[in-house]
Amino acid sequence: MPWQYTRRTDGKIAVSLDNNVWNLLFEKKLDLASQLPQDQFVISITREIEIETLAIPDYPSKTALKDYIARTIDDCHIRTTSVFGFAREGPGPQRFGGFEQGTWQSQTEQEFYAAISEQYLLGKSEKNSQLTDNEADATVAAKSFFSIVLTCELPKTTGPLRFAAEHGGKILYLRDFDQSGLTLRAYIEAFHNQK
Repeated sequence: MPWQYTRRTDGKIAVSLDNNVWNLLFEKKLDLASQLPQDQFVISITREIEIETLAIPDYPSKTALKDYIARTIDDCHIRTTSVFGFAREGPGPQRFGGFEQGTWQSQTEQEFYAAISEQYLLGKSEKNSQLTDNEADATVAAKSFFSIVLTCELPKTTGPLRFAAEHGGKILYLRDFDQSGLTLRAYIEAFHNQK
């Protein structure tokens, strides 16, 4: 069942980040605020991606990466999105946003979750982040019908991102970004303009 990608009505390009993109941006020393200016781009992460980001270990070798992420989130005014829901009982991070924090799940997102749940979400084991396998990818993949998702995942990897890409979602695999010779902004704009 293919879904239709919906652009923002204000003309800005919506971009959602997969957690694995932070490493690429950091290694390339990209200033995301200058690459994707706020007057033309709206950047967000899902609550589950935020949870994965917060779970990056506090090793000395990761300090510079964590500082880069915090600075980039602040400089770009990256907003964390969440779906409305009530707090879960038990340990672990909360996924849902409460009143005035979460948004209702769209019809497209509901249909997408219904299509992938059995194969990619149910019965999966918990990771170090306290999320289950594919949980964060599913949230980002669901956003791909309203936002360009940047990921370093391989296009052939079976999972929610590939499923979304094959069903109308805008998943931009950054694997070929270096060879393109384009700036990140131009690379995203070219993908955004594709039919």
